[in-house]
Amino acid sequence: MRLPPVDKPLTLKQEHFAQLVIERQGRLSEAYREAYDADNMTDESVKVSAHRLAREHEGVANRIAELRGELLERHRTSVDTITAELEEARRLAMTEKAAGPAVQASMGKAKLHGLLVDKKEVTTPQGVKFVMMAPDAEGKAGD
Repeated sequence: MRLPPVDKPLTLKQEHFAQLVIERQGRLSEAYREAYDADNMTDESVKVSAHRLAREHEGVANRIAELRGELLERHRTSVDTITAELEEARRLAMTEKAAGPAVQASMGKAKLHGLLVDKKEVTTPQGVKFVMMAPDAEGKAGD
């Protein structure tokens, strides 16, 4: 049963919960535990509270839907369109019998989809070895 619409803005905790639902890929209980003081709650209580907040609180449900839409749009623009552009460039290069640009376009697609990771290995004069990797889209070094 959905609660009546809320005309006031979300609280900071509700907004944080909605954002965490997206970041945690829909894991409601995990998002709820991080956004709210749930240390003394049972797992079942957290699950029920998280579900009610995400599904029955119209303001929170709408915000989660809005954030999901933004994420889909960003993904569509940043991955799908770039992939299509690189594929178009690769096909053009192939028809022009230009192997170099075709390989570059293929390598660009591989990097975009995480199949290739830029890394550099450096050894200091003392024999200490470092492996440096380019950060991924979230700013963390790859595995």
